[in-house]
Amino acid sequence: SSGINAEYGGARKGHGNSLSLLITLLQRALDGSSHHSDNYSQLTHKALHVGQLSTEEQRELASWIVPDTGKCTGTERARYAQIRLEQLAESKDQELSLYTQLIENLVYLLWRHIHHYTVHALPDSDSQPHKKQLLSSQDSIKQLTRELSLHLTDPFLKKIVDFCSSKNTSTVTSSFTSALVRRLRKLIAV
Repeated sequence: SSGINAEYGGARKGHGNSLSLLITLLQRALDGSSHHSDNYSQLTHKALHVGQLSTEEQRELASWIVPDTGKCTGTERARYAQIRLEQLAESKDQELSLYTQLIENLVYLLWRHIHHYTVHALPDSDSQPHKKQLLSSQDSIKQLTRELSLHLTDPFLKKIVDFCSSKNTSTVTSSFTSALVRRLRKLIAV
């Protein structure tokens, strides 16, 4: 069976320690965050340059603030449109914050899982009856680290660090996630 989905360290049959789920969720979170980041940038740009929007776009945006935009002057309509764009940008900013927390937690779970199986899951090599189990576990862990290097590539790990280092995240989150990625790289290289 596949190393990513295989059982390690004597896990019970049917309760394999799958890393593919964590890796898939991490990839989806990065993709979603990229999409939201682009939307956030577009909304903030439009809010700063609301005068460049068409009258119809301004009317549509302003209608979220004032129901009857027909009674508004052009300046008022532009101001209401700007307020709506700022509200939408704030909402996207909050969603990006949630993505940052999700990515940080997924990276932590991934690191913790890999750390456990590569550092703590091997049976004690001094006990003779467990010799066969030790060799089997060592082979499984070697398979795990080989497959991890295929899934957790440098560009993928760099994308995680870059997102968590962006202007939308705190320095603490950026530092913590960067440290976890460095630890992941060390475990994969072992």
